Amino acid sequence: MSRPLIPLKAGAVTFTVLWTAWMMWWSGSYSSVNLVILTLLGTLVGYLWYRAMRWQFERMGMLPRKDESSGVSKQLPRG
Repeated sequence: MSRPLIPLKAGAVTFTVLWTAWMMWWSGSYSSVNLVILTLLGTLVGYLWYRAMRWQFERMGMLPRKDESSGVSKQLPRG
């Protein structure tokens, strides 16, 4: 795990937990089936949030971009 991605991954986990808790509270049903479904959906939403934020941060230059051919990260010059 590279250092620049640690806060982004922690944010995605936090977002996932908060989203799942909010959906559980909002639905009002605390059955085990509802818990399983909302946990799976929360995981999917958290992953999609992570991918969207990573793409946006790479686009803004806040994270190094990955070169698709070699898999090596390269930093684009700013300015």
